[in-house]
Amino acid sequence: MHALPDKPLLLYDGDCSFCKYWIGRWKAQTRNNVDYRPYQEMPEGFFGIPKRDFQRGVQFVSPEGVHYKNARAVFEVLELGGSSAWRWLYHRIPFANRLFELQYRLVANNRDSFFKLTRLVFRDAR
Repeated sequence: MHALPDKPLLLYDGDCSFCKYWIGRWKAQTRNNVDYRPYQEMPEGFFGIPKRDFQRGVQFVSPEGVHYKNARAVFEVLELGGSSAWRWLYHRIPFANRLFELQYRLVANNRDSFFKLTRLVFRDAR
């Protein structure tokens, strides 16, 4: 086990254009409340998270040692940026968490296609 982060930490795939684009947007929203690091910069086995989990989706680690992944991790980060509605829906609406996780998996398994779509919808995507 490695030392806990000083502030919330979101780990993402630094080789993924889709991931880097959305991390850039979330950084602007969360300002200095969250650290963002490519999982490739982390030591093997960081916080006991297997490499395959890093490759499949984002990982959130809190200073208290709480770990979330995928859609839930995204909603935890967005709440730190002032958007609590998604997290509220995830926890309060029956089956919403399952639906969000399925949607996350669909996007994660098709990152290149969704990055192309992102570029069409958000003109600032690179």
